[in-house]
Amino acid sequence: MVLWVYYALYLLPLYLISVFGTILLGISLHTYVPLWLVLSLGFGVKNAAAKDRQYLRSFSCGVAFPLLFAIFYVALWHFREQEMTYHNNQYLIEGNQELPRWVILSQQLQPDYLTERILKTDLVYQVPADGFSVWEMPENNFGEIKRHDPLVMLAVFLNGKPKLDRQEKVKLLESMYDARHHAEQRLWSGNNLNTSNVVTQVKIYPEYRLSYTEKILSVHNNLTSSRSQEEAIYTFYLPEGSVVTSLSLWINGQEEKGYLTTKGKAETAYNTIVGQERRDPSVVHWQEGNRVSVRVFPCTPDEDRQFKIGVTSPLKEDNEELIYENLYFSGPSAQGATESVALYLENQVQDLQLPSGYEQMKSSQYQRNGKYEQNWKLSFKKPALASSSFSFGGNSYKLAAQPEQMEPFSPAKVFLDVNASWSDAELDDVWKLVKHLPVYVWEGEMTQLTPENKDFVLQSLQKQNFSLFPFQKLKDAENTLVISKSTEASPNLSDLKNTPFANEMAEKLVLQTPVRVYTLGETLSPYLKSLRELKVIASMKGDNKQLATLLQQQRFIKALPENEVVRLGESGLTITKSSDKETVGNAPDHLMRLFAYNHILKQVGARYFCQDFQEEELIQEAEQANIVSPVSSLIVLETQADYERFDIQKSKDSLGNASIKSSGAVPEPAEWALIILAILTVAFITLKPYILR
Repeated sequence: MVLWVYYALYLLPLYLISVFGTILLGISLHTYVPLWLVLSLGFGVKNAAAKDRQYLRSFSCGVAFPLLFAIFYVALWHFREQEMTYHNNQYLIEGNQELPRWVILSQQLQPDYLTERILKTDLVYQVPADGFSVWEMPENNFGEIKRHDPLVMLAVFLNGKPKLDRQEKVKLLESMYDARHHAEQRLWSGNNLNTSNVVTQVKIYPEYRLSYTEKILSVHNNLTSSRSQEEAIYTFYLPEGSVVTSLSLWINGQEEKGYLTTKGKAETAYNTIVGQERRDPSVVHWQEGNRVSVRVFPCTPDEDRQFKIGVTSPLKEDNEELIYENLYFSGPSAQGATESVALYLENQVQDLQLPSGYEQMKSSQYQRNGKYEQNWKLSFKKPALASSSFSFGGNSYKLAAQPEQMEPFSPAKVFLDVNASWSDAELDDVWKLVKHLPVYVWEGEMTQLTPENKDFVLQSLQKQNFSLFPFQKLKDAENTLVISKSTEASPNLSDLKNTPFANEMAEKLVLQTPVRVYTLGETLSPYLKSLRELKVIASMKGDNKQLATLLQQQRFIKALPENEVVRLGESGLTITKSSDKETVGNAPDHLMRLFAYNHILKQVGARYFCQDFQEEELIQEAEQANIVSPVSSLIVLETQADYERFDIQKSKDSLGNASIKSSGAVPEPAEWALIILAILTVAFITLKPYILR
């Protein structure tokens, strides 16, 4: 009854218009359905109460429950908005303008159901309009279909709209609820798209401890009008150290492979063609936190749109096992999608553990057909590491199993990076380990902990949902140890660009050595994950016991690795580049691709915030290896004229797009010369008798 009363009142402005609509079409009679139900229920209750007053009492109790709940909900909404106001006032009182207001709010607000509803008002949830509009309908915003929630409408009607602008609300949702995929800029709607089919091909190189994964996704448009054009946006989540090495889009039934170019050129070309000309492109961009975004346009009801992405990844090592984990994605829903998975092992392995449903097709080849599954993995016993290298462009790339290099280190100062993820017991244990040293925390300024102020300061910092430790403010970074613990939520580095905080990072971090950071547990926040990926911090993970051992032995991970050596995430592997032109090996070309990606990240490093970090040398390295990176993207355009128009050229000295079918080894120019000479020699000897005649 309460709900239908709400609907009847909500539709009240349409009643007069619907009278005239009834005369013309008759369809507007639906406007009066809630009112008719309210009257019917009202008369029903009146008649029942006339026979027995008990019916009226029970009906009144039933009505009271949703009304009391609504009052409770509106009150909670009011108090949460007041809390936002007080946090904003505190931000103004402290006068700390290094970080924008939304960062401080996202640190302090409770990341619960109610806060999410408040932040999504006018983005996802409809609010009372300032002026009446007959044509106000749910629309696409923030990557979700707008919804009508009576409780949200009532709360906003009585309390007013949250005093936050759209950009602040989006940033808060990104950092508190990991909503970055929904916050992607959209040129066209994608409301009616779903992922209808997935083809996954995985080639595993056991002796090189790496894999290459291709995913071919089919995007279906559920509308019936052939004029409906929508844009599909996907976010792929990659294992640490992984890199995108191929992109294809099917145009007129033909697979068209991507061209590698600078990120700026790719963005300009895609936005121009999609936003203005409405023709076929696809593009993949690097994102922080081991993510990439893929855009495909147009997706129409005429046929399912098909694209392919290829990713090269190091395998995860766990004692004597190697583990492959499936790549997963966010985007048009894959619920109900079909999937075929084909696994190819370059060499036979021992103790292969496959998920259920796989059949062996050939030697070292397995396949599964069924519904799409996002989370699966396989494992096998770790074989001996291959000794072969890969050669290209006058350089050789060789893989080595190398534990993290340790070096003598005795911290002169210790900083605790404290937030809500720390427990009281963990803080007490760590304090006992480091209290003989000067111990500091950051609370808007560097504060030294003492037995007298420790409890108050740490309890205050534990109220923060996450922390953004200011590494740029360390004056003796080389002799400093930061002990941290993370939640999975925090802003990305790119969210902080053009802030005083980021500008100071750009200015000072390039001048200091990587800061040593010890993280309790396995979780790294997006902020720390990006700094680790860019080699700005030298990070180790573990527990209190391992920390105690490191402090006792006065050893820590090496802060400055060699320039021509890169470490592949947490795989325990390194790739070394050398200029040995005589070395010829049959290793897969993925060694060079992984080296180039991780080497570019190391070269960018603390310059990520600078405007000039996209140097020509880095772009050339990305082009040669054909990889997606902070400086490069892969794009597919409809015609060759489109590539020429945007000055996107196919590199002649490049590995090109990776492929499941390719062997990986690419002959050097000198090798090509020898091969051609050998062919000519054989041909001359074979044809010599005929030539002499």
